[in-house]
Amino acid sequence: MKFIIFLTLLISLNASAQNLAEILESLKVSNKTKAVLEKSKSQVAKNELFATYQAPSLGASLSHAKDSIDEGLEYSVGISQDIIHPFSASSTDKGVDEFSKAIKQETKHELHLLTIDVISKYHSSCISKEIQDKAALLYQEQSKRFSQIQKAYELGEISKKDLLFNKLDLVKLHKSINTYKRTYLSELALLQENVDNLFIKELDCSDLLPPTRHVQLRPLHEHGELKAIAYKKNSSDAFYRVYDASVSSLGLEFLYEKELDTRRYTVGLSIPISGLSSQKEKLKTEQLAMSSSYAYEQASMEAKIQSSSKASVSKLETIYDEFTLLQDEILPLNEDLVKLSKSALAEGESDIMEYLDATRSYSLNLLEMLDMKKTYYYELFELYKTADLEFGENYENIN
Repeated sequence: MKFIIFLTLLISLNASAQNLAEILESLKVSNKTKAVLEKSKSQVAKNELFATYQAPSLGASLSHAKDSIDEGLEYSVGISQDIIHPFSASSTDKGVDEFSKAIKQETKHELHLLTIDVISKYHSSCISKEIQDKAALLYQEQSKRFSQIQKAYELGEISKKDLLFNKLDLVKLHKSINTYKRTYLSELALLQENVDNLFIKELDCSDLLPPTRHVQLRPLHEHGELKAIAYKKNSSDAFYRVYDASVSSLGLEFLYEKELDTRRYTVGLSIPISGLSSQKEKLKTEQLAMSSSYAYEQASMEAKIQSSSKASVSKLETIYDEFTLLQDEILPLNEDLVKLSKSALAEGESDIMEYLDATRSYSLNLLEMLDMKKTYYYELFELYKTADLEFGENYENIN
């Protein structure tokens, strides 16, 4: 009966725990994500205004006229239209389109960083939860062993110094549990801040990305930030061609006039004399300088991404090696030592202090291993942000 109650409780707890997939689905429709998307739409719409033409102007007038032989109403009706960059419409459209692509790419990258940040916080929170749970379990076991120490002290088998040393060690572990719990709650709160439309009561933590020594990087030209800069450069190049056109604008006018016994039709065309103004050359210089700026920015960012990514990969490999050494070699050796010390104590071949030293060493190495695992995940997802990697996918080496 007790087992059935425990199993039911365990199932209900797991059912209420959110896994990473659920959290990421919620992130897609969160207020923070919507704010980023709506801002992007606004920027794209503002940019696309440049490619639109102004509406034609309609004018009308009415007057009363009288001369020596005639009298009546006179009126005129006209329509006029200014056409900006009439012979470079394709370049204008390309310039606007490329800049809109840049805005959308920057938005995509911003949402990507937000997603990776949530994934990172999820992993960090889960490891903090595991550390808290393991520490609590170690405290329970150490509390049981301390009762043996008290008996050994009462029997005169150990000194008061040894008793106080282990008592202090137990109290320090109890303090650490509170620290681990506070850390977990703080990280869970940070995760909750990013997912503002889902109340995260408990984390599932069964879907963490398995640690791996080698992380492949995507080709450099596929990096989201570099794509956005390339789109901006293309836009500047297109607008340079726009301002380099011989005719910057056209003014068209159609007018109908009725004057007593006369009807008049007028068609007008106006072309600005650009050579009399330096504005056109200034606009060309602006776009040429902007294009060069984007080229230099792209080269600088490529070098920075390449250098930082390779350094992060090397750092991650070192952390992974230290983590696996603790997990696969040091902890198993510690477990064997604890078992042997316990058997020797039971058979009277060892004293309780040797057994306690073995268990204390195991506890310290276990917590160190989990802390190293947490460091690994932090560095892993910082690399994901730097190299613009998608969660769970592999790419070719950076070139």
